[in-house]
Amino acid sequence: MISLNAIRHFHIHPMFWFLIGVGLLTGSLIQLLIIFSIVLFHELGHYGMAHYFKWRIRSVMIWPFGGVLETDEYHTRPIKEEVLVILAGPFQHLWIWLFILFAESTQLLSTGVIELLSLYNVLIFCFNILPIWPLDGGKLLFLFLSVYLPFVKAQAMFLTLSIISLFVAFSAALMYFPFSMSTILLACFLLWENRIEWKQKRYAFLRYLMKRQQDSQEHVNKIRTIHIGEDMPIMDVFRQFKRGTHHQICVTLHNQKRALIDEGECLYYFFTLKQTRAKAKEMVEWFAT
Repeated sequence: MISLNAIRHFHIHPMFWFLIGVGLLTGSLIQLLIIFSIVLFHELGHYGMAHYFKWRIRSVMIWPFGGVLETDEYHTRPIKEEVLVILAGPFQHLWIWLFILFAESTQLLSTGVIELLSLYNVLIFCFNILPIWPLDGGKLLFLFLSVYLPFVKAQAMFLTLSIISLFVAFSAALMYFPFSMSTILLACFLLWENRIEWKQKRYAFLRYLMKRQQDSQEHVNKIRTIHIGEDMPIMDVFRQFKRGTHHQICVTLHNQKRALIDEGECLYYFFTLKQTRAKAKEMVEWFAT
């Protein structure tokens, strides 16, 4: 059960308070409060599931159009756990729909409020399952790709598909719905988030490797051997790492001899000894001494 101390994790972005002020001036306060309630309930789903799995949660930021759950678990938890944490948000919309049916049958709320609740519940649900970063659909897309591809390739393909999906969704919105400044702002926000994520790809990959070094091997599903030559840089070895897999690196030397290095040793050599530019041969020689 979530304690009252969990409230400290929740933060409301200043932009939301600005929109509340605009809502008071324009008479759209009820719509904003409904959106806020749905977004908050959605994020409580993510938070509750992450809390259940004992994730290290940093914060939950509530934006005007959604929320972001930030944790210290960076792609090192079991994939099933991550899927459940992601799906817990969209699943909340089912409870909202059941509440709408109850409120409609008991006349708990006015017809206008029920219509707004129904509209925004569907819109926010559909919006969040789009395959766009940092939406839930985008996170699921990355998880799906990371099951079959090395982390780096999954990362690049996922961001490419995310940006393409953003332009397709934005173009469809302009074609089939009336022009809206909020749609423009939302598209710009998502494009900015994707741009930042693209620029920070290397940092995100290094963070993943660091968490992989610190994490135990209890989440490993299989062992895979990577065959490389002695001149391959260590970073290129890491680019072949896959999630849920423990790697053994088999280095073929120029004299045709082979050396087997464990993934943990490779990460130790890179991060602890700070041999970031070393090649496989140098690593083999160091461990042989």
